[in-house]
Amino acid sequence: MAFNLISQTQEALLEAFQSAVKPLLYPSETDAPIEVQIVESDQVGETFTGQDIQELFYGGEDQFPSANVEWAEANRLESNGTQRFFRERPDIITTYPNNEYEVRAAYYRESVPQWRLLRDLFFDNLVQQRWFRANLAEPDSARADIYLIGRHLQIEVDSETNEMRIQPLNWFLLKTYVIET
Repeated sequence: MAFNLISQTQEALLEAFQSAVKPLLYPSETDAPIEVQIVESDQVGETFTGQDIQELFYGGEDQFPSANVEWAEANRLESNGTQRFFRERPDIITTYPNNEYEVRAAYYRESVPQWRLLRDLFFDNLVQQRWFRANLAEPDSARADIYLIGRHLQIEVDSETNEMRIQPLNWFLLKTYVIET
């Protein structure tokens, strides 16, 4: 049997994410860049939790103290975490539950293709997706760090038998922040 890799390598996926986030700013009172990070799976294990966020990003003396970390599933387009991260950013027309709609202004529409690319990269290459929000303690209580996290999936297929081998690898993080006063 000859298995062929059909998923992206970690390096290629990292490059794709970095390219996708480069033109984007995460809107809030301060438009913030989106960073891409990789966390080795042996650092957090099989599930990424709020405690992992605390330990990885808020445990050191030189880091912001976080007040609390909330999370939501982000494993499908309608999930709370997905809605909280992407909101209407990938939409040209947003339709609401009461059947009202809004056509996005030109400056929003210009970034729609980049937000769609980022969303598709996230859902086409990662599993076990979650959204986290770390609300920072005083004196930084106006800031909240936002994380969209998923685990890279390596997929290999035997072209003769269609047998698949699937292996979860490292965690990819999209990290940004919002300022809310």
